[in-house]
Order: sequence, then C-alpha cells, then structure tokens
Amino acid sequence: MRLYLFAVLLGCVSAFYDDNVKYEEDYDDAWETMEEYNKQEHHFVVHKNVLPTEVVEEETYLARLKRESEETGETYEDAWMNNMVEDTAQESHYEEESELMWTERQEEQTGGTIDNPTSSVKYSIGKELGPGDVIEIHGTYSSGTGWFSANIMDENENVMLHVNPRPNKKQTVLNSKTGSWKAALKCELPSSLQDGKKFVMRIVLMDEFYSIYFNGRSLSKTFPYRQSFSLATDITLWGGTNGFTWNKIVLPGSEKAREYTEPIEFKSKVDGLRDEIQARVGRKSVQEIKSYANSTEGSLAIFQWWLMRKVQGKGEVLSFGDETLDWILSNREVLEMFMTSGDVQGNKYTDALRILENLIKKDPQIKEDPLRLRLAVATALTHSTPVSSMAVSCNKIKPLSVYQEYVTLSQEEGALFKPFFEVTAWHLRYVVGSWQTEEERSWARENTPAGFDNPSKIGDATHRMMKYKLYNDDGFRVFNRANYYYYLPVTLEAMHEVGGVCGAISKVAAGMCHSYGVPATPVGQPGHCAYIWYRNGGWVLGNDVSGWGSSSTHSGIQYTWMKPAYYFRVMNDAQKNLEGYRLSEKMRIASKIAEPQDRFSILEDASTECPYNFAVWMDLETAMEHPSLQKETVQEALLPSLLAHREREKKVSDIAKDKKVTSECFGGTAFRINDDQDGTAYCKETTGDFELDLERPSKINELKFHWWGQSKPAEYDIYAMSEEGTYVLVRTQEDERVVGTFNHWSYLQGWEMKTSKIKVDMRNGKLDYWGMKVYFGIRALNVLGFPVDVLEDVSTGNPVTADIYSTDPESLVDADNSTIWSGTGENSTWFEIDLKKICILDNIEMTWEGDERPENVRVTYKTGNSMETEALTEDPFNKVPLDMDSGTKLRVEIAGSGPGQGLKGVKACGVSYGGKDIMKLKINHAFDNHFFVKRDLIKAMEGVKYED
Repeated sequence: MRLYLFAVLLGCVSAFYDDNVKYEEDYDDAWETMEEYNKQEHHFVVHKNVLPTEVVEEETYLARLKRESEETGETYEDAWMNNMVEDTAQESHYEEESELMWTERQEEQTGGTIDNPTSSVKYSIGKELGPGDVIEIHGTYSSGTGWFSANIMDENENVMLHVNPRPNKKQTVLNSKTGSWKAALKCELPSSLQDGKKFVMRIVLMDEFYSIYFNGRSLSKTFPYRQSFSLATDITLWGGTNGFTWNKIVLPGSEKAREYTEPIEFKSKVDGLRDEIQARVGRKSVQEIKSYANSTEGSLAIFQWWLMRKVQGKGEVLSFGDETLDWILSNREVLEMFMTSGDVQGNKYTDALRILENLIKKDPQIKEDPLRLRLAVATALTHSTPVSSMAVSCNKIKPLSVYQEYVTLSQEEGALFKPFFEVTAWHLRYVVGSWQTEEERSWARENTPAGFDNPSKIGDATHRMMKYKLYNDDGFRVFNRANYYYYLPVTLEAMHEVGGVCGAISKVAAGMCHSYGVPATPVGQPGHCAYIWYRNGGWVLGNDVSGWGSSSTHSGIQYTWMKPAYYFRVMNDAQKNLEGYRLSEKMRIASKIAEPQDRFSILEDASTECPYNFAVWMDLETAMEHPSLQKETVQEALLPSLLAHREREKKVSDIAKDKKVTSECFGGTAFRINDDQDGTAYCKETTGDFELDLERPSKINELKFHWWGQSKPAEYDIYAMSEEGTYVLVRTQEDERVVGTFNHWSYLQGWEMKTSKIKVDMRNGKLDYWGMKVYFGIRALNVLGFPVDVLEDVSTGNPVTADIYSTDPESLVDADNSTIWSGTGENSTWFEIDLKKICILDNIEMTWEGDERPENVRVTYKTGNSMETEALTEDPFNKVPLDMDSGTKLRVEIAGSGPGQGLKGVKACGVSYGGKDIMKLKINHAFDNHFFVKRDLIKAMEGVKYED
C-alpha cells in the first residue's frame, strides 16, 4: 500500500526547483501583473486577426445575475474539489490524440534546422522577422527539470521575448528585458509537458503580438511587442535539467505560419456565413425567418456561424478539410445536437470538436447509431474541460474510455436503466461527466442494496449505503480528507466503508446513478452538499437542507445559462420539446444578425416556440431596450400573447399563486403560504393573521388550506375586501370541510362579492409536536377563482392628432367639459387618439356640445400597424360599443357636421396593458412551475428601460 501511495503522490507532485539554474527572480517584484505595466503608460492593441468584440452595452439585470452566479466563491469540505477548479482551468491533453497531429504540421519550415542546440548559446535567426514568421523549438520534457526558457534576443542582448515554463509553480511566465526585467505576464503551464514525452514550442509572430503554442495548443495569453520584431537577431535557450533535453530549433523560412494565415482565412469564412444569413433574415418577416431557420440550409448556416463565432472569439480556428469535421459541420442532426445540448464552459468548443472527431474516428458507428451519437456528443461537450477523478484528483478521466464503457454496457441487457436509452445528449452529459472510474461503477452495480436497483430508487441508495460520520473510527475529522480516508483513494467503496458527511453522501448518490446510466450531479447549498438526479422524467433534489432556491451547481460541473440548480429543471423542459427548442435557438441566433428594430419580434416568436429557452429571455431584455425598436412592433408582437392570456383567465385557477402575502407573525416565511414549493409558513404566536393581495378584483369559487402537522387554528375568520375598499366577513371555521387529521386540508366554499384582497385572522393555534414552538403552520393556500375586468378611462391625457384646421385636439381627452373641440366647419373632420398601450376596449363615449348631431360618425381602431376594424355606430353617437376588442389607436371621422359642431370630450373605456405588463404575464404563464426562474425574469423585466 505504501508503494502504491508513493506512486500516486509522485505522479501528482510538481517538479522541484533547480537551484543551479539562474533566472530572473527579481522581475516578479517590479510589476506583478500586466495591469500594473499598463499604468506605466504602455499600451497594447488587440489581435487584429480575431473577430472584434461586439459593442459593450450597459449590463442588464439577467447578465449581471449570470455573472454573479459564475463568480461565487463557494468552497466545499472536499479539498480535492477546490483544487480541481485550478486543474480544469488549464488546457488539457488527450492521450487518444496522435502525437503526429503536431509533428506533421511542420512542412512550412524552410529556414534551416539546428540539431541538439546547447543551452545559453546564441543562434542566429538568419533573417529579418515579420508577421507570419514562426520559430519552432523541439525538446523532451522531464518532470524533474527546473525552469527552462526560449528567448528571442536583439543584437544588444536585450530579451525581446522570454517564454519560461516553471513546473514547480505550475505556470508559464512571459516577459522581456531591456536593461532590467519588465512586467511579467503569467499563464498556465502547458499540460502537454509530460515526463519523457517530446514537445514542440512554436513562437508565431502575429500582427501585434507573439502567440506561443505547445504541441499545437496556444497558451491562454499572448505577449505584445515591446520592441519592433525587426530588431530580433538571435534565439537562445536557457535551462532544462535532470533528463530534459533541447532537441532542435527550426528557424523561420519564407512561408507564413498556419497560425497566422488560418485566422485570416477563418475570419473570411465566418464573415461569409454571416453575409449569407443576413441576406435571408434582413428586413424579412418573422415567418420568413422562421421558415429559413427551420430549413436544412438555414439550420446548418446558422449553427455553423454561431459555432465558428464562438471558436473565433477565443482566438482559435477550425481547420477545414478533415473528413470527420466536415461531416459534423454538414450533418444537420449532429450539428443541431452539438449546439443545443447545453453550454460549454469557457466556450471550449474547439476542444469539444477534437474529442468528437476522435470518437467518431475510433467508432464510425456513431454516424449510424442515434444512441452512440448522443453519447459521443455528450462526452465531447462535457470533457471539453477535463474531468478529474474523485479518487485521485490529479488523474483525469479519459473521454474515450468513458464513451467505450457506456457503449459496452448499453449492449449488456439490464446493465443500464431505461432512462439512459431515452434521454437526450444534454441529460447524458450528467452521466459521462462522472467523477468515478469504470472500476468504481462496476463495484457500485455489484453492491447496490436490494430494492434500489431500479431507476426510481437508485438515487436514494446512498442513504442505505452511507454512514453519516463526522469522525472516522480512529477519530480523524472528515475535513482532513487524507487522514479521514487513511490516505486511500476516495472511491465509492472507500466512502461506503469509512463513511462521510453531506459531501460523501451526495457524491455516492451521483456515482450510484451514473453506474446505471442515470443522470445525476452534486449541488452546493449553504454549508451543505446535496444532489439532484433524474427520476420519472424530471430532476429531483436529494439530501436536501435548503431547497432548490439555495442550490447551486457544484464546482467542476458544467451548467447551462446560470449556476443555480433550478435551471436544470428549465433545460429539462426545453429538452422535452427538442424540435421547438432547436428552432427557438436558431431564431435567437438569427436575431443577432437581423436589423436591430426587428430583433424583438423574432425573439418574441422564439419564446413562443420554446418558452423554456432561457437564453431567448436574456436577449429579449436587451432587444426591448434598443432605441430603434418601434412601439407598434412591440404591440403587434405581443397581442397574440395577451389574447391567449385573457382566454386563460376565463378558466378557474389558483389566483393566489405567488401573489404578495404580508404577515407579522409569519414573518419571512409568509411567502410560503401561497408559493408552489415544498415549504411551510410558520407562526409561533397563539394568535396571528395574514393578508393576501390578489391584485385585481376576482370571483372566488373556493379556498383550500393545507395545514402543517396539527398546527391549525381552532378558530379563524376570513375577510374579503370589496370594490369599495372595505373588509367584509365572508367565512369562518364553521364553514370549513376538513379532510384528514394530520397535515390535513380545510375546504371552504367561495362567495359572490368581487374580491381584491383576503385577510385571515387566526386564534387558538395548536402547538406542534416537535418542539419548534409553532402554533400555526400553513403548507399551502389555494384560492380557486378568476379575475374580472375593471373598466377604466384609457384615453384621458393621451396624444391626439386631428384635422389641421380643428381647434385644440388635446381638449378631447382632458376630462374637462368646459373645453370644446370643433372641426373645420366644412362637411367632415376627424381625430385620432393614441392609447399608447394595448387596450381591450369596451366602448367610446362622446360628449357633444348642444343637441345637434352630425349626419354620421365612423369609429375605427387598430393595434400597432395592423388593419383597421370599424365599429357599429348609431345616432345619436353618444356611446359606441367596441365589444372588448383590442386596439392601440382610435380614429373618429365625423361627416355632415354643422358649422362649429363641437365635442366637450371623448372617453374610451376598457382595460390597458403595457408592453412590460404583457411580457410579465407571458413569463408568469411560461414558468408557472419554475418559481425561482420566474422570479428572476420578472425582476429583470421590471428593470427594462422601455416606455409604451
């Protein structure tokens, strides 16, 4: 065992520092970061070969929420997980990739070769350097080496570029030296540097900076030119000990480096796709755009552009001409699946594509087998950021091994549960991302407790398998992980045998699910670790303390949209309507290329195609604030949603859901009285009350109370607020029908009076049995009914246009009968009222001056830029019914009026809805079963800067 532990530790410990090699240790103290260097008035420009970043707009609420969710500094009781965040930030290498991938790409080097170069010797570059030139350095790495570096020098021995990997610090330092060392740039140690393996370092001169590559992968930082590259004369290598060797220097020739030329060619390809899409979506109707997005041609173009745009945004390119990559990009099902199976953290789409390419080359059946395709896409997306083993955190799980394991298991009857074969690639990401090894999952299947070996129970097996123990049997505390688990790899078996606390319990739960192909993942809660798993078509929360609202995606787990765990449930609903979700996402992407004034309409329709595409709502927030957006566009786009909402309102539903509840005795738990979560509102006083604001007068059919335990009032009175604003006693406990004796329900019949608020006074509560000192506990209050319209004047104070010869148009809507509007004195005249909002119109009243009436009055109305509708008018034209139809503009044409025929005023009666109001109604309906997401979106909509 000691030898095994020594081997494990040896593989994880960083290489030691070589004291014999003298390096510039002092420059780190001069300026620690590039920001400090910039303060010294050194300015650098962005790489011109990378597509420029789009204009930065003011941060929206949802964008801020997303950023803050990603910046949480949570830690866990597992030291390995905190270290894992560091590990996964580095570029990975995959042993499945052939080393020939980078050695075969050297054909452009024609400037000469220096074999077996010696450290600290200057070698002439042999030409004046320019953009596109590349210097290539070959070596063999040793894990025992100290610092080593490659240096570009000028004739005065100034260091123009210093590339210095530092194994003992797990970093690479980039710097320059003119007299003294300047500000250092620090980035990751290339993960391709492996003991005994060859490496190739390529230094490529771009337009404005050096770009450095190790085995074909660029460092995460580039280095700006601090001196003109034309001054470079020599290349010098420093350091490298204990088995490290410098093998070769390949000097620049006449051909340009592919790293320089490919971004230019790639940008041309990306721009060409954008132009192609723009020609099909610019100034086109929403239906035309939808039709294009739904076609194979449009689907491929849109997703190709979006994928390449993400690749380009990281300063990377795709090398076309590879048969497998070309197949991925040209196959609609593959590309759509790849782009709609969840976000890729860090936009590491290039890494994901490399993995997918490799899997397809290893298993060509992926092209024919839908399950293998879903599994391959899930594996590629998930392992784009390396997945660490929980047992030995320095070990990375190999994507090919995971894929092959599940393919094999899928062919063994009963090895995997039914959900594995039914779920989408997005779901499978939370199977193939398992932190356990194949051996651990095999052990799990062999040791599953009886009765838990089915898809409805496997997630609960951990509670039978795990002992909650803060200290192990020898008294070591769990937070010292190494001691607690006796310095053994923390496998599922080890946790089962030794025990653990919340983290171990939740990770065993996830591991057990993964062993049978069931999606699962740990989630963080304040001071606690829980887990979520896929059961009966949805995600359920296990080992829960704080509920969904306080659950966050665990570090090391990829997520879509935002980090709170409740977004898993939204994405799950999106995946249930995969066709609609994919179309919605394509329309969302197309809207980015469409004209700014058209984006809202496209996105609004996309949100209808798939309401659960949260990214659409994020983009809608920005689109609604764009200055070029016309009010009429918003009104026309939102009218169908408003009319659908009004139809739903005619049906009986729980009108109390998520409405505001105020209560002194229930305090901070009052919101649980009427939310849709599994929480309870508690009152610890013997008498108490609460008030529910229904927001609108409503017809009440029935009230239902779900009490907690036996903490129910012996007496209570229910008051309803009338339209006059006074409370009226409508029901007492004498009117209830009780079902059950524990956690029981009380049912009360409704009443006729239109009610806007409900108040409940409670007396003689019953103390709970558990010593919580609770007298009243409410698990739920349902108020079944429907709201009724409150008609109001929707025209007063709004803009009026009229016949240019008429007098004082504003007097028509000033609510003052002493002011008179009159027409031209000719045979006809007109006026038009802009109602500003969408109004459901009951009637229009006209108050005439005197007894005379015109021969005819024509009343028309319309919504936005739609066709006009004409109302039926009759003499004496005092009140014209509009039949609760919708309109945003009212036009009145008067014919046959006498000279000076006047109107004292006009009043349109109805119900008005602003654009933001309708959006909130739509959000409420779409996310009816997603309380926390609904809350986030409503808050975001309230902050949108839009005026009707």
